[in-house]
Amino acid sequence: MLATIRDDVSENSATSQEPHDPEEHTDCISPNPDVFSYFTLTSVNEKKRYGHFTVDAFMSYLLVAVVLFIQCVLLFCVSNKVIAKNINWQKNIINTGKNWNIVGEWSGCNDGKSLCTMHDGAFSCAPPSVQLIGRWDELDLDKDDVWHRDEVLKARDDIRCKYAVDPIEVFDVLILLLKERSMHIWLHHEVQSGLSIPKPYFTYIMGDIAMCGYRNEDMCGNLAKRGVFDAAIKHGSAPRVGGNIAQALDYCHALLEPGGLCERILPSTYSTWKIESVQECKDPEYSQFVYTDPNNGDIKSLLEVDYDARERYEVAKTPVFITYKICIIFIWLLLIVSQLRELHKLMQWVFHVQVEKVKLQKEQEEEEARNEAAGSSKAAQLNRTRSNLKNEEIYDSVSWRHCAAMTAVTVVRIGMLCFLCYVGLTFLGRQTDYIGLLLDGVALLFIVEVEEILYERVLRQEARSNWQDRDPVPLKKYGPGFLAHRPDITDLIWFGVVALLAIAFQLYYTVSLVNPLYNALDCTCLSHGEMCYEAHRFSTSFWDKYWTYDVPASRAGIEALNNGLPLSDITPFVDKFQQEAMRTSSLLMVNSSMHDVVKSVGRAAVHKLQKHLRLQP
Repeated sequence: MLATIRDDVSENSATSQEPHDPEEHTDCISPNPDVFSYFTLTSVNEKKRYGHFTVDAFMSYLLVAVVLFIQCVLLFCVSNKVIAKNINWQKNIINTGKNWNIVGEWSGCNDGKSLCTMHDGAFSCAPPSVQLIGRWDELDLDKDDVWHRDEVLKARDDIRCKYAVDPIEVFDVLILLLKERSMHIWLHHEVQSGLSIPKPYFTYIMGDIAMCGYRNEDMCGNLAKRGVFDAAIKHGSAPRVGGNIAQALDYCHALLEPGGLCERILPSTYSTWKIESVQECKDPEYSQFVYTDPNNGDIKSLLEVDYDARERYEVAKTPVFITYKICIIFIWLLLIVSQLRELHKLMQWVFHVQVEKVKLQKEQEEEEARNEAAGSSKAAQLNRTRSNLKNEEIYDSVSWRHCAAMTAVTVVRIGMLCFLCYVGLTFLGRQTDYIGLLLDGVALLFIVEVEEILYERVLRQEARSNWQDRDPVPLKKYGPGFLAHRPDITDLIWFGVVALLAIAFQLYYTVSLVNPLYNALDCTCLSHGEMCYEAHRFSTSFWDKYWTYDVPASRAGIEALNNGLPLSDITPFVDKFQQEAMRTSSLLMVNSSMHDVVKSVGRAAVHKLQKHLRLQP
């Protein structure tokens, strides 16, 4: 009967077609060469054709289950084994408790698991003991310019919370280092007994501790290039450094080499930091430069070091790489959005099928009632168009069980695509290499195209041809009237939205993660950078001042203590010495200032001080 009606419709299409409703906008679901599209109507067609559930229908369900399983496994492995590992690496550099925005102040106690912390808008990536050396004001609680053991005990919990190191250990380390330098300086009895560290001793030894923050002997060439030793070589004010670059490098190597003074003396947290920082900075890369001795002008070829991790993030900041990554992210988002739009159409169709089944059943009952009352007529049967008949066949054939299965699969796919979008953005965002980024994009496309691979390689040609030769399934389009009847505008809007999302994501990711990681790596690996606390605290100007004025002043103060000056008077003495030396831009002191020194510590102390500092009376 249905075939007869179809033939009659074909013969009388000119008179029997209903007028087109301009307010109704339609779309279609096309048969695509993938497992999920094949699953949509295969079981329906097979049941209609053979009257029972066939092997091909079972295969459509099986392939969907296999594809979902494979995609879940691949997503789990990429997320858990690759992305999670990369996030853990990032947290080992710096962590504020957030995955997507690592810029911010750390709240609570420092657990010591990250190399860098952020204080007052600057990264501090030095080992905890070095961080303490640059913060005398936090150590000298009573502001008497002497760090007492009692003060250490009083502030112990606060310092340990903030810097993840026991200040008692640091205090004892400074005592040991001062004893190591006893061949160059006289030690006060309170220093020898470990009761207190006067500020002149602290200033004298802080240079050695600060040098330990440069991690290993590879950095000695970088320090020479920055001019860290220039003032000490030029003025000869630090016997431990020496009077030429060779002796200065020996001093640097003795501190930083494996088993050197830093590893032997500093707390175990230093060794842990040293090992972890080497691992996080990745492989070293060397370049040659020529150093000129500030004393005699001799030149010496040296090597400076850089590290792979820092260099890769430096590349990731460049406009070319950012544009390159935006292109790949745009393609990825376009793929995800297009699939989500197709799933949205499918959900609409599934819902529409159920609604129309009820509607058609009611209309058929009413039509049968009218026909019975008016008599059966051929014209009444021809009142439906070819498309209506086609839709009715589909609606009658799609069971509620298949609708439920399609709904479940669609919901799972929507969730998986959203998660895949997150994983893909994280996977692509972490990459800092041109070829690596392209290969990562190909890997993500492979995960999505598993559905097409299984469709092409499992199903026979006949089944694929029968499916792909089908006419598209018409679908009533819902949405705002303007967009519903202008699909070209809709496509343009989606294209623009996806492009803006790709640009916005990359810019946000660069600002919130790439830039902070680069700054943290720059600070960790090279103690360098605008946002690095140690780079500013121990800058070249600091070392110039330290070797030229601070070390001689601290040694002068130590000699004054040796000649009987009370600890309470040591600060004015050292300040006076330093001010006069800086005012005259020389280590030579004028007669008037020497007279003040005589009054403070006695002529014997002055003569001994002059001899020790190579001054003329």
